[in-house]
Amino acid sequence: MSETPEIAEPAAPLLEIRGLTVALPEGGDRAFAVEKIDYVLNPDEILCVVGESGSGKSVTAHAIMGLLPKPDLRIAAGGILFKGRNVVTMAEAEQRRLRGHRIAMIFQEPMTALNPLMRIGAQIEEALEIHTDLGKAARAARVVEMLAAVGLPNPEEIRKSYPFRLSGGQRQRVMIAMALALKPDILIADEPTTALDVTTQKQILDLIKAIQRERRMAVLFITHDFGVVAEIADRVAVMRHGRIVELGAAEQVLNRPSHPYTRALIGALPHGRPADKPAFAPAAAPILAARDVHKVYRVAGTRVGGRRELVVSDHVNLDIHPGETVGLVGESGSGKSTLARTIVGLVKPDGGRIDFAGADLVALDREGFRPYRRHVQMVFQDPYASLNPRHTVGDIVAQGPVAYGTPRAEARARAAELLRLVGLEDSAVARYPHEFSGGQRQRISIARALAMEPKLLIADEPVSALDASVQAQVLKLLAEIKERLGLAMLFITHDLRIAAEICDTVGVMKLGKLVEIGPAAEVFGSPRHPYTRALLDAIPGQGWAPPQDHGGS
Repeated sequence: MSETPEIAEPAAPLLEIRGLTVALPEGGDRAFAVEKIDYVLNPDEILCVVGESGSGKSVTAHAIMGLLPKPDLRIAAGGILFKGRNVVTMAEAEQRRLRGHRIAMIFQEPMTALNPLMRIGAQIEEALEIHTDLGKAARAARVVEMLAAVGLPNPEEIRKSYPFRLSGGQRQRVMIAMALALKPDILIADEPTTALDVTTQKQILDLIKAIQRERRMAVLFITHDFGVVAEIADRVAVMRHGRIVELGAAEQVLNRPSHPYTRALIGALPHGRPADKPAFAPAAAPILAARDVHKVYRVAGTRVGGRRELVVSDHVNLDIHPGETVGLVGESGSGKSTLARTIVGLVKPDGGRIDFAGADLVALDREGFRPYRRHVQMVFQDPYASLNPRHTVGDIVAQGPVAYGTPRAEARARAAELLRLVGLEDSAVARYPHEFSGGQRQRISIARALAMEPKLLIADEPVSALDASVQAQVLKLLAEIKERLGLAMLFITHDLRIAAEICDTVGVMKLGKLVEIGPAAEVFGSPRHPYTRALLDAIPGQGWAPPQDHGGS
């Protein structure tokens, strides 16, 4: 008689969130940042927490780490159990021993999380010195080992570098190395790839998956991008207004979402396929023709190498026709924004021509450029940084026309009209930028640009920092305004899914060169250049096709 094989008991959860409620200060939009949420994180699992800004994702992560800003936010009810022990009731010293050692966190913006005055190696060593008995030489060796483990080249050189010397992707790898140096049981990653290029994002996602498999860690991954969820998640929790509205296996949530909000988020995700519309056929000569534009920066090199040249625009040729949306895609440092700033006169190129409305903009001095500036307007990536916090929104939108001689009353009336056009209420005129959400501030930036009645609108990464649903709204708004006013538009983005959706023509830039340009359907359907194919292959969630019936919110 054969023996009945023993069935292994499932491993106990590493982390249990039980009825967690985090109170907000009085007078806010709601009483709780997080309200009565429950979920578990198991060993050897990646749990993605998805939701828009304000949903409570990051607040939950900071509560787990004991990093809630006191007294503004406080845990009002519930518990956070790590291996059965309640973190909430632990003494501060005990929480500190847990933080970084057993539970580590990667933050969204590494430049603000790294000390700009300390070398990379010293910052990683700091945690080792606090939590281990390693001597100085052993700590230095561990730092080099961790930097090599996350795929950084020349780890010894990077150990001695300051954060500003590294690229965004390299800084994020340093944050991962720092988080993993103490071999934690749980890694919390708070939007670690949101601001990264698509290829760098893929590298970071692959790295986190590989390290998680190798070390059998639990990972709590916070994101608002369902493409990222499709790439890495085992389970998914969807949050809205501080509550979990859906929780389940990744396959279930991605392909058969049950909650209307989940379906709405998936429906708002750019699909990455060129819009189903006829190819753009120019009806007139280009409104802008860039010819042989080049720009070189002289930057400081190493102690040995001295100064070196950085080519950011390498003899670029580009045409934009009335009514056409031309997209520029590529990684950071490819020269996209430099070309845009050259067109609006913020950067002086070293050579070439930019013909616009019968004039070569490159040849004009500051005063000569002024009459053309109103016809070429720019919408920037960070609307909050580009809006004066001391002025009302009405004054901000009216400021440009007033500077060009429009009577103030007329400009204010036009500002109110434009704010309605971009979907804001009449009360917006008298309010200040800080009183609006990120998506609303981007709408204000668009209204300000339109106030000058431009012929060419340049949008430089205008939606990269926005939630998926707000992103979809702004993209739809830009398309409608372009159609209604007959504008030409130069749209700069590192997200190829967005470029496919909104652009007629797409140009791909790499290291200052325009390596491919053509109709969107051709560039995305049958790319000619290996770099274009590499960018397309790096889009997260390649193997996942969102369900067609997304429902409503």
